[in-house]
Amino acid sequence: MRRLLGILVLLKYCIYGDAVNFDSVIKDFVVGNSKLFVLTDHRLHQMRHDLYEEKRKDITNATEHNRVNILVPFDANSTLITCGTLKDGYCEVLDINDITNSIYYESNILIGPRQDEKSVAFITGTSSRRYLLVGKKDEDTKPQDTSYSVVSLWNTLQSQYGGIFSIIAEGSDAIIQSTVTDVEFVDGFQRVSPSESYLFLNTKTDSERKVLVLWMNSSKGKKREIIKSLQAARIRCCSDKARPVLVASTVISSVNGVIWAGVFSAQNQQDPENSALALYDISNVKGRVKGFCAIGEKPCGSESDTELQPLSVVFKYSSMSAVAAVRSGSWIVLFIGTSDGQLIKLVLDEKFTPGCPTVLFKSDDERAVLPRMHFDPVDFKHIYIALRKQVRRVSVVLCAKYITLKDCRAALDPLCGWCVNTQRCSTQDECSDTSWVSIPKNSLQTRLFSFQMTENSSRKVTLHLSLSLESTGNPAFSCNFTKESDILCDGSDPPAVFPNCSCSFPDQILYTGGLRVSATVNIEDQKITETLTLTNCPSITENSPNASHTQCVQCVSSGFHWSSSSKRCEWTHGPGEQLHIQDACKYLLSEMVYNKPAILSLEPNKVSFHGRNNVLLRGRNLESVTKIRIQGDLDCIPKESPVFDRSSDTLRFHIPHSGTKGTVKVCVVTPDARCHGNTIITYGSQPSCTGIHPTVSWSSGGRKIHVQGSNLELVESVTVFPSNEVLKTQYNTSSGDVWFLSHRYDGSGQFSLKLNVGNSTVDCVDYLSYQPDPKFIRFTTFPVANDLQVNIQKKADMLNLSMTDLNINHQHTDQQYPCVLERVESNAIICTIKGESGAVPAYSLTIGIGDTFVLGMGESTESLHQSIEPIWSSMKEQ
Repeated sequence: MRRLLGILVLLKYCIYGDAVNFDSVIKDFVVGNSKLFVLTDHRLHQMRHDLYEEKRKDITNATEHNRVNILVPFDANSTLITCGTLKDGYCEVLDINDITNSIYYESNILIGPRQDEKSVAFITGTSSRRYLLVGKKDEDTKPQDTSYSVVSLWNTLQSQYGGIFSIIAEGSDAIIQSTVTDVEFVDGFQRVSPSESYLFLNTKTDSERKVLVLWMNSSKGKKREIIKSLQAARIRCCSDKARPVLVASTVISSVNGVIWAGVFSAQNQQDPENSALALYDISNVKGRVKGFCAIGEKPCGSESDTELQPLSVVFKYSSMSAVAAVRSGSWIVLFIGTSDGQLIKLVLDEKFTPGCPTVLFKSDDERAVLPRMHFDPVDFKHIYIALRKQVRRVSVVLCAKYITLKDCRAALDPLCGWCVNTQRCSTQDECSDTSWVSIPKNSLQTRLFSFQMTENSSRKVTLHLSLSLESTGNPAFSCNFTKESDILCDGSDPPAVFPNCSCSFPDQILYTGGLRVSATVNIEDQKITETLTLTNCPSITENSPNASHTQCVQCVSSGFHWSSSSKRCEWTHGPGEQLHIQDACKYLLSEMVYNKPAILSLEPNKVSFHGRNNVLLRGRNLESVTKIRIQGDLDCIPKESPVFDRSSDTLRFHIPHSGTKGTVKVCVVTPDARCHGNTIITYGSQPSCTGIHPTVSWSSGGRKIHVQGSNLELVESVTVFPSNEVLKTQYNTSSGDVWFLSHRYDGSGQFSLKLNVGNSTVDCVDYLSYQPDPKFIRFTTFPVANDLQVNIQKKADMLNLSMTDLNINHQHTDQQYPCVLERVESNAIICTIKGESGAVPAYSLTIGIGDTFVLGMGESTESLHQSIEPIWSSMKEQ
């Protein structure tokens, strides 16, 4: 019996690794201090943080449907509050460690939304007085109403005034009202110290959409005082375009103030920058907005809105759907869910400058990440995300994958550093009583090695080397500089002090031309070597009367200073940060003049994340293009693809594989390294093949085989195994139909199919089998009214011919008359020659079968199924 139960559990839920699949759509999920609770259409599941299911509770039955609309952990009380729509509404208090144990139940009370509307609920108040704060749209409005209940405070304990689940406050109900009917609550949270409550919502009127924040002082002891403390502001995003809809948000812990991140949408899914992630300081929400006030206040709100503007817009993407954040020192680490099923990690420095986005998870399909994501409260090293019927536990710290200090630092992840004692990349809490080497606060935009060159009066040159690293301790540190295995330095430099060192040598060494120096840095047991190319400063520009972008790049990359006034390369005056080439030399690009290439179109412009071969680019002035550059929002380093076929107005190239989904920008590169044009390619999910129709072909091939599945427009061809025949697919843009023509095979048997997508393949579920060519025996005719009906007798077979497979004509003298198909059976075909054509006697027919062959038949004769090899061959050549 126990073994059978185990089998049933595995069948019910597909559990693999850090993911659980449920049998119905996930409506909500929350995380408590020790448990995870997942709500589906029919059940509430209690799980450990490792996604092991402990308990489950049915919330509906066959006769009475119930929709749970409130799910709030009350950890301080060791309970889980649930409310729903059963009958006239109810609320129930469950044991947070055993949801099958009901502690309290109250019927005839509707706290959450009746319909499938968004709402927000959380515990607010002080440790001595806790309340349930609920924000939702008022669904009980009447035509004569002018104000509507949108926020309410409910008791959480029987000992509170009015008893548990009472809305009664001192003198009136604890309600915030609005004169706006169309509201959508998106998020909310309780700040502990000081005790403050925040609610975020969208509003819509005939004239405009708005995003609002409502603030209340939840340290007030009484519910009425909390409601009356209401302050509000309008939140705007962004300067490049209006994005008036809030999709998701998160609060970022901060010592000084409250930093909040919101995902805003322009409601245009075709726009590659439809959604934006912006940061705001909401620590001082003061003022009012029109139409929101405590119950009974008149007028309600103010005539003009108080407004908040973003501190920084840190990320733009076509379809962000969720966001969460953690802070590590001065760093902010954001986790972004998308509507196409990705989880993205984005690091911000203390100035809110974003680093390189990395994809932690990518679904194979288009399941959106639900707006709410939760961290594992034990160590914040995992995040829980929900995608339709699946909950995943995703690691947000991937330090262990980096084997060396250099790789650990190259990840630019402030959560990871090199632990000197354990000699591995780890989080700081895993590295105690030793040095932990990590990226410094300002290192997101700098390289590991940077150097400056100075010259002094004693005809010496000094190379000042700096590493973009910091350490919690003082690790052993040294530097060595060699030229062709010979020591370069003259020994006059001071000892190296982490993370800086220097090397002095006679200046005449540089005058011999470019000098390649091997710089080796030792940090404890880790050795990092970099090759530096040193050049004599004056020689870069002394032989050229005109400054160029190329000279500037050579100057800065050689550790010198480029003077924008004299347009010459100069020695630096001492150690310092090496300038970025793009900052020092960008002004020179605008001074170059030539016929600039332009992009007009890309065919196709939507591909799978596996990429695409043989893409056609149309444009102007394309002769000088050297390569194609592809830059995505999630790519710090752009991808580049060579041109393999060209003319003045067309180019052909391959679109490379992408580790992410979404839109990318495409431009063409000229010899001066500039990139021209700005068009879009969309990376989508990989195609899927759920079947083919028909599943059988005749031996001569050429039957149209339709592919069934999703994203099939991204398929380039089909490979048939084991014959390894590659068959080109065709795509009908209006119908979305994808098909290929079967190849010739003289025999019987089954063939497996693979869809070719870029340089990858996707398996197809069905098999393609072969049967002998159809055999037609004879035909007869007889008049029907003004028409001539033709009955063709054929040998029964397993081909399941359809009307689309056949094309029948009657040839008389020089005239051809079509025979319109009426019915196709296993052993007969019936067609009709219409109208005046039917008066012409039919002595012979031609029968076209698929795209392969045409055969002729004479009336009442044995099959003239003749060898049509020449026809087949000529069609293959076409």
